Amino acid sequence: MSALIDLWLVIIVLMFIGGVFLRVWQRRLPPVVMHKVAPKAAAQLISEFLESSYDGQFGFPSGRFHVDQSSESLVIARETVGRGSHFTEILKGLYLAVLGLGEALGCIGSVIALALAVLLTPWLIYAAVTEIVLRYLLRSQIVTDLEPAGDGTRLSFVLRGPAALLIGQRLENAFHPSALPARVAALAGVTPAGTGA
Repeated sequence: MSALIDLWLVIIVLMFIGGVFLRVWQRRLPPVVMHKVAPKAAAQLISEFLESSYDGQFGFPSGRFHVDQSSESLVIARETVGRGSHFTEILKGLYLAVLGLGEALGCIGSVIALALAVLLTPWLIYAAVTEIVLRYLLRSQIVTDLEPAGDGTRLSFVLRGPAALLIGQRLENAFHPSALPARVAALAGVTPAGTGA
């Protein structure tokens, strides 16, 4: 039993370390130029894309983004986070189940059930606090800087958090131009990216 508790505490500490790392570390995507798109239209397009994106792979705290700030030069989208903890519902369900079972077993069963509920409460409260802290640490954010570039707008994306990193893959696919196959690029006289002129 002691080894199981130690393992659980080690896992919680590793989650906190990972959460702090993901809260501090940011990934900057290569800039993108949207030709013949004004900054205002580009900001609206980015805002709509981010609000319609959902991360179903990691999905914590929610996987959904909400645009908190949008202007012609900056779009900030943060992952939506609900208030409270799911563990309050779990704690309520535990008490109802344990005390209901104890009541069915009579007076001695009620005392044993109450003692069991009191014994489990600190662990569930600890788990609830852990969930709330990790929800804050793992909350993702996507910041988009927009600036005029010739006939269009230059976009720079900065990603923070696990859901933002997963949505960032979609951003790269949606807004970065796809590379031509080597044979088509050679026929068109275009140098493939990364090979030099």
